[in-house]
Amino acid sequence: MHTSDLTPEVRAALSKPRPYPAITLVMPTDPDFPFSEKDRILLRDLCTEAKRRLADDPEVERDARLELRDHRLDPTVIERAADPFHPDDAMVVYVAADEPVQVWRMTSLAAVQPRVEFATAFLTRYLVAAEQRSKPYLVLVLDQDMCRLYHGSVRRLEEVERDGWPGAPQIPSPEDAIPGEIPHAAPYEGHEERVEQYLRTVDKRLGDALKEHDGLPLFVIGGDKILSTFKGLTGYENRIAGTLPLTGMDNFPAPDLAKRMQPVLADFHTKQVAQAVAELEEAHGHGKYVGGAPEVWTAVADKRVHQLLVEEGLMVAGRITGDGRVLEVAEVPQPVTLPNPKPDVEPPPHTYGVATDIVEQLVDNAISAGSRVLFVPDGTLAAAGGVAAVLRY
Repeated sequence: MHTSDLTPEVRAALSKPRPYPAITLVMPTDPDFPFSEKDRILLRDLCTEAKRRLADDPEVERDARLELRDHRLDPTVIERAADPFHPDDAMVVYVAADEPVQVWRMTSLAAVQPRVEFATAFLTRYLVAAEQRSKPYLVLVLDQDMCRLYHGSVRRLEEVERDGWPGAPQIPSPEDAIPGEIPHAAPYEGHEERVEQYLRTVDKRLGDALKEHDGLPLFVIGGDKILSTFKGLTGYENRIAGTLPLTGMDNFPAPDLAKRMQPVLADFHTKQVAQAVAELEEAHGHGKYVGGAPEVWTAVADKRVHQLLVEEGLMVAGRITGDGRVLEVAEVPQPVTLPNPKPDVEPPPHTYGVATDIVEQLVDNAISAGSRVLFVPDGTLAAAGGVAAVLRY
């Protein structure tokens, strides 16, 4: 599985309460060599650390401890559960008693620290934050013979092959019954109506996809005539972030199409960041601005944030109060037991209770509260310590 498959329904299923412990493993991976020797060593170390915690945790019931230790927390089992054909630069593994192991790949533009997390639910915040960091987008390729939808990020583009995609016309063309090509033949009577009916079907499917991937920018590729027709009938013209001429791209492999998209995406993101910073400055003048991790954390907890801006390389550690509203920022501690576990070494006293994934939690909480999230280049929010927000009120 990949973060592009993280629909609201899937996320809800992952986040549902489970018998303790629901174990989440997080680790960086080599995107070019799936399960390289380095990856295997790190995965083995994570499993070793998880087993140590199982043995030391009095809240884990004996049957669950034995099943997890002997049948789930096994590098070989985890490797078999992974998709070998879609590697990426980070991986999240979900392990629970009486459930198959789940392995999720993700693109992470920030450094990923190896982690072992025990909770009463799988932690989706790493996937959610990685999806937002990867600058996801949708591409619709319009063609009267076949329309295709793609889900992309900065490092990958995949064709959607479900929910009616790719979509071919359901009403056959009378021209199909005539053998051989008909050079320079005029369109048959009713041709335009057929195309419009087809595009309305495509538009309905597009609406379902936009609802599933709420907030993602949409880029549409097509010839001048079909683009004009589509814009005249679509109910989602306000979601279109840009258009490109077709020029044979209806048959482009996804990697080639991704390369064709790069200049358009770069231009879009530059304008997107500039607009967000302008909105931030305007909010400052109207008293709807907060900056700095502690203030933003409280605003997100109170569900007051309209748009959250985070620098791409920001790392924050801290302690969170019992009611979850107050963040006490702390120095980011270095991993002690990972990637090379040392069972006899305890963390320094000042690191107890310090969460090192504050950015991931912040993004996850903001998405859950219906806030928009935008990662911006490092240095954009220097005056605010790397994180700021526009408030709803």
